[in-house]
Amino acid sequence: MEFGFLSLLPPLVAIVLAVVTRRVVLPLAVGVAVGAIVLAFGRVELVTDFGTNDAVRVRFVAPSPWVSGNKTRLVLLQRDYGETKLPTVSVPRYIFDMQFFMDNEPWIENLEITLNSTVGSESTVQDLIDAFEKSSPEVRAMASVSLEKGEPSTLIASSLPSEVEILDFEPQWKKIPNSGIKLPSSPSTDFWNAVVIFFTTIYESISSKSHIQALIFSLLLGAMVGTLESGGGMRVLIQRVSSKIKSRQGAQTLIATSGLAVFFDDYANTLLLGGTMRSTADRYRLSRQKLAYLVDSTAAPVAGLAVVSTWAAIEISYMADGLAVAGINDNQAAFEMFIRSIPYRFYPWLALVMVYCITITQRDFGPMLKAEQAALTSDADNEFDADENVAEPYPLLWWAAVVPVVLCVVTVMVVLIYTGIETQASAAEVATVDLAENGLLRQAGQIIGNGDSYVALMVGGAIGLFTAVLMHMVLGGRRFVECMKGAFRGARQMGPALLILWFAWALSAMTEKNALDTGGYLSSILSDRLDVHLLPTVVFLIAAAMAFSTGTSWGTMAILTPLSIGLALQLDATGGPEGAIALATCGSVLAGAIFGDHCSPISDTTVLSSRASGCDHVAHVRTQMPYAMLVGVVCVLCGTLPAAFGVSPWISLFVGTAVLIAIVRGFGKLPRETENEKPVAIE
Repeated sequence: MEFGFLSLLPPLVAIVLAVVTRRVVLPLAVGVAVGAIVLAFGRVELVTDFGTNDAVRVRFVAPSPWVSGNKTRLVLLQRDYGETKLPTVSVPRYIFDMQFFMDNEPWIENLEITLNSTVGSESTVQDLIDAFEKSSPEVRAMASVSLEKGEPSTLIASSLPSEVEILDFEPQWKKIPNSGIKLPSSPSTDFWNAVVIFFTTIYESISSKSHIQALIFSLLLGAMVGTLESGGGMRVLIQRVSSKIKSRQGAQTLIATSGLAVFFDDYANTLLLGGTMRSTADRYRLSRQKLAYLVDSTAAPVAGLAVVSTWAAIEISYMADGLAVAGINDNQAAFEMFIRSIPYRFYPWLALVMVYCITITQRDFGPMLKAEQAALTSDADNEFDADENVAEPYPLLWWAAVVPVVLCVVTVMVVLIYTGIETQASAAEVATVDLAENGLLRQAGQIIGNGDSYVALMVGGAIGLFTAVLMHMVLGGRRFVECMKGAFRGARQMGPALLILWFAWALSAMTEKNALDTGGYLSSILSDRLDVHLLPTVVFLIAAAMAFSTGTSWGTMAILTPLSIGLALQLDATGGPEGAIALATCGSVLAGAIFGDHCSPISDTTVLSSRASGCDHVAHVRTQMPYAMLVGVVCVLCGTLPAAFGVSPWISLFVGTAVLIAIVRGFGKLPRETENEKPVAIE
């Protein structure tokens, strides 16, 4: 449905309020409310049973005069063609149609539907719907049709009471005396309809089966993370590994690699590593700014790339909404797009490359170099937290951190493969596929792509949580109640994110094709103005700016992902969901959100990283931003721009990696004491 600029109001209002208030939930809710008002006042509806005695109920929806300046009238005609012929939908241009009623009516446009009444070939409801879908853009801008009740195969041409029937869309509009302003005759009814649409959209966003599954998985994984934190398994594992470090380079590499290991949640990454690695950083005179950088720059990038993480189900859900905007309602398609877009998430990949460039070469630049030199030349005694050096009475407790995560990942893969095979005709048919023709890797990808990702994630999360609780009780002497308290705290920490997700789903529903069709409007105004090859870069920059302003990557993805994917599929219809434009645009939303998050002083992960690492927050932002900005520029020049023109993302990542290594080697400098090879370990 074409609503013009009004279709942009819900996401625009949400973005502006998020920037101003630095919150996400309330702006998303306001955006949904604005969408409900536009839908209530910005369209009129007509429901008819086509004379079938209420056997079917068909709903027509058209823009109201408030939006289009035109009033739509439905003209139903019956014709005996003497042969099978599908219905036709047209906008006839008669002289009497172009009249203007000076009393209370805007311009009237007829939407003429001709149905076949030939005996044995009468038009059905499905024929009518198909005719609308194949009609001209002008017709689709005037009205849309959907079956509200009954069977699509129901005959309707022979049920009409007369050969010609004229139906007027409601409500009636009235003109204010002595003015050209026209208003709805019953605005109170329209406001009530807006309230109904608002709560209906909110309810439908949480009642969807796939949405419920995404929430359950997020809660289960959050509970597992809470158990690992409170039970002490992860802390013991990190302490055990850090005790084997012998050099400053090894300390930095350990911190970065530990960030890769804690891939399942960015909050857990920052809190666990920042707290447990302080003593290691102090022992080898790493500045707290460097510790905060290593923690922050491995948290969100790893969680955003991992197939099993608190981000995964959320990303898949957002992608499913984006595909729905383009008319693709398939969860398997969303999961496949999630997997295929991983190489196109250039910023997370290159941010991790940058981390290892810094840790391996030991070179820094900008404010970070000054912070490292200050830490090396400081004569102050290092004070370690007492609880970080106390011997753990349960030396095998570290297994309680490794086994649950491994089982969670393995379970997800097993369930994906099992459900993928189930969706095939039979396991025997899969086994007899000509591997020489399809390739083993391609066949495996098809099986995993056909798997039920939501079920796999839920089962994996449940297995991980159960194993974490059991092993902490057996190996760590923790009581069941203590483990459950930790699990509850972990699940509760997911609350704000799930609330964001809930309202994001509702806002996405407002922009779908059967509502405001925001993507369709954007496509119509940008198709001749924006080169489709620039779309991934533009989306990356917009996502970065929004995440920087709001401090939330999740909120940014919630608003932009459905719109961006829908727009990409409409601007590059030939490429489809598997095309480079769609995949690069999809990856650019997440990449830009994390990039803006790393530069933002109000980001939650930035605050958590500095707090957990014992670093001044402003100092952390000042030292991390030059590194993030460098990676962001390389991401655009070597990633989003070439990928949009069909360059392989792996080539882009290779070139980006080479550029980062060259820049760090060319412009980075060793802190003075490292240059002089003085011993830095404190005994």
